[in-house]
Order: sequence, then structure tokens, then C-alpha cells
Amino acid sequence: MMKSFTSIIQTLVLLILLQGCSSMPLSTMLKMSSFDETDFVNLKAEDIRVKVRNNTQENVLRNNVLRYQYRGPEGAIDESFSMELINENVETIEHWFTDNSVQHSGWYKLDSEGIKLFKELQKDPLLAMRKKEGDFTFSVTFKLSKNAPERFMMSIDLLLNPEDGYFTLFDQHELDLKEAQND
Repeated sequence: MMKSFTSIIQTLVLLILLQGCSSMPLSTMLKMSSFDETDFVNLKAEDIRVKVRNNTQENVLRNNVLRYQYRGPEGAIDESFSMELINENVETIEHWFTDNSVQHSGWYKLDSEGIKLFKELQKDPLLAMRKKEGDFTFSVTFKLSKNAPERFMMSIDLLLNPEDGYFTLFDQHELDLKEAQND
């Protein structure tokens, strides 16, 4: 009994450490682990949304793109879908023990060209193959506007199906532009 309790504690500690060291939340990893080609083909391009949150007063992003990549022995897919801003909001977040902060939120959807390309990708023969081995990723790429600060925090949430709601791609990730330019 004590041995199984110890292994449960060790597993919990490992999960907490993995969560703390990852910029992608464990809940997202678990949710995406069951996502497959059938799920992807059944997505409605018009429903896909990306929510970007950061601690800036104004929108510092431009040219947002949703990207799908697959790599495996059968082949590779690397497609990007342009997005358009559909809503934005700036709010003050009140904290008990520190100064208040600002959060800018922007919601994006695939633009007409992005929807067209996404639907074309869903017909790709590689997605119809059932016995392929490989990895796929969803990511969001963007360019920063000239008024972007040198350091800021950013979170990106993705909605693939309105019934499932948003899930976090990464949360409170600090971007340091000065450090990135040095790399």
C-alpha cells in the first residue's frame, strides 16, 4: 500500500514539474493527444479563432498566421492561413498585492483566403491515410508592430470547435525582443 502511495506522489510531482517547465499547459497536451486526422478534416474553417492576450496597452501584433505542420515518413505538410482581427479589448487587471496591470486581448479568425486554403488542406490525400506515423503541430506566427515594447508577456488560445471552447497554446510566455535579436 505504501509503495503505491509513493508512486502516486512521485507521479503527481512529475506532472507538476512538467506543468511548471512547459510553456504549453498540460491540459492542452492532454487534449491534443487525442486529436487526429479525422478531427482535423471535420473542423469548420469559419469557426476557428485565435485569442492573443498580452500586457500591453495596444495591439502590438500584425500579420497573424495560423500554421499547420505535419512531418512523417509518408510526407510533409506545412501550410499557413492568414487571419484578420475581428475584435479587441483593453482592460485593467486589479491585483491585491501589486500594482494594477493592463491586458490587451485580440480575437482573430481566418480571413477569406485563409478559409479557402484551410478547406483545400482538409482534402489533402496525406490526411486521409490512416496508418501514418508522424507529428503535427498547430502554431501561430506573427510580426510585431513598431510600437512593441522590448519585453512583454503573451498568451495564445486557440478555438477549433465552439463546443469545446478555447484551449491554451502557451500561457504567460515572456517575450524579450532584445534577447531574441542577440540570438
